[in-house]
Amino acid sequence: MLTKGEFAIDIRDDGVEVWITQMGDFMNMNTAFIDREAKIAVIIDPFDSNLWISELKKIGLEPTHLLYTHTHRDHTWGYSEMINNFPEILILGHEEAKVPDLLDNTLFNNQLFNKIDFTTTWNNPPDSMIEWNAGKINLKITHSPGHAPGHLTFHGHGVYHAGDLLFTAHSGRVDLPGSDPNAQINSLKFANDLLNSLPSDWRLVPGHRYEWIDGTTPDWVTIKDVLEQNYSLKDVRRGNF
Repeated sequence: MLTKGEFAIDIRDDGVEVWITQMGDFMNMNTAFIDREAKIAVIIDPFDSNLWISELKKIGLEPTHLLYTHTHRDHTWGYSEMINNFPEILILGHEEAKVPDLLDNTLFNNQLFNKIDFTTTWNNPPDSMIEWNAGKINLKITHSPGHAPGHLTFHGHGVYHAGDLLFTAHSGRVDLPGSDPNAQINSLKFANDLLNSLPSDWRLVPGHRYEWIDGTTPDWVTIKDVLEQNYSLKDVRRGNF
């Protein structure tokens, strides 16, 4: 299990590096895909920008792209610091994640969403998948709304980064402003089929390192294990929703 701010690094056969870390008060999981030769560093939902910047500097790189699963504050915490350091950085997410009507909603006296100035947005329909490339990095991007508008998942290079669609044992909550329980059910059904199409030894990286079925809090689980053990996916297959 990773300590806060520790990085697990996996160098794939294609040379793409996958960096995974846990940051923040809510055990947020961040994933990065790095192509050193092309000097590309793509980070999903960076929480602690200064730590990311410091770690990448050690290998002579700077962040080049930020990908957002959704725009809840706990997933966009590092946004301002990142653009302050790198004003030209590319910021990507789904068009529906802009949520102009929800930016003033409050939860526990805190703003739930952050305003993100995307440089590029995707606009694919719910439960559809598109492909995105940067250097040797090739990711499939799925629009998986329900927990939040415009929620995305990303997979490639041995990793399915689930954001708050799926945690290791459960799925994301749908009682927040902008949540849609019916959309979440459809997203889970699509995710179940998608995960069944991926290699069973790939890793599912959740948006948060919450409790697994045995009481531990692993940083990730295999696709095989999440399909066999995740309560929400089992309910989808049983038609319990």
